[in-house]
Amino acid sequence: MKKFHFGILSFPFILAVWIAASYHYPALVFPGPLQTFQELKRQVVSTEFYHHIGISLYRLFIGFSIAAIAAFLVGMLAGVSKAFRQFITPLIMIFQATPPMAWAPLLILLLDLGNAPMIAVIVIAAFFPIVVNVIEGTERIKLSHIRAAQSLGASKWQLALHVYLPEVMPSALTGVVVGFGVAWRSLVAAEMIGGNAGIGWLISSSGQIGNSSLVMVGIITIGILAMLFEFLLLHPLKKRFASWAPRA
Repeated sequence: MKKFHFGILSFPFILAVWIAASYHYPALVFPGPLQTFQELKRQVVSTEFYHHIGISLYRLFIGFSIAAIAAFLVGMLAGVSKAFRQFITPLIMIFQATPPMAWAPLLILLLDLGNAPMIAVIVIAAFFPIVVNVIEGTERIKLSHIRAAQSLGASKWQLALHVYLPEVMPSALTGVVVGFGVAWRSLVAAEMIGGNAGIGWLISSSGQIGNSSLVMVGIITIGILAMLFEFLLLHPLKKRFASWAPRA
C-alpha cells in the first residue's frame, strides 16, 4: 500500500480558504471559484489568452537560456581560476543584492517597450543564482578526484567532462531551480510595470478595467505553468543529472 501524499491536501485547503474569503467581498472585488471558472471557460477558447501566454513563455525561454549558458561558463571559469574568482566576486555581491525589478524602468528606457527589456530582466534575475551555485559546486570538487583522473592520464577535456561537470551539476541544477523561480516572478512583474503583452500585462490591464475574474485567471495560470515547469522540466533534469548527489 502506497503512503499517503499529504501534498494532495493543499489543493482543497486553498479552495476552502478561497471560498471562505470570497464571502467577505463582492464578486467584482474578489471573485470566488465559480466566477473565476466561468471566466476561465471564456478565456480557454480565446486566441488572445494563448497569445499572451506564448509571449511570456517566449521571453522566458530566450532570457533564461542566455542566463543559464552565461552563468555556467562564468561560474566554471571562476571555479578554476582564482584570479578571475577574486575579480568577479565583488561584482556578484553588488549585483545580486539589487532586485531584478530595480533594473526594469531603466531597461525600458534604454530598450523601449517590447521583448528586449523583459528578456534583459530575466537574464539579470536568473544569472546570479546560477553562477553562485556553479562556483560553489566547483569549490566542492575533491582534489583527490582530480589527481586520480590525472594519474590515469586524463586530458584537460576529459577532466572537464568526467570530473568537473558531474560534480558541479548538482549545485548548478540547484541554481537553475532557484534562478528559474526568480526569473519567472521577475518576468511577470516586469510585464505588469512596462510590458505591452504577456501574462503580467494581462493581469495588470484587467485590474485597471475592474475585471477581477480575469486577474484571478491570470494568477492561477502563473501557478499552473510554474507547476508544469517543475514536474515536466526541472524535476526530470534533477532526476537525470543530480539524482546521485548526497542529500541531508
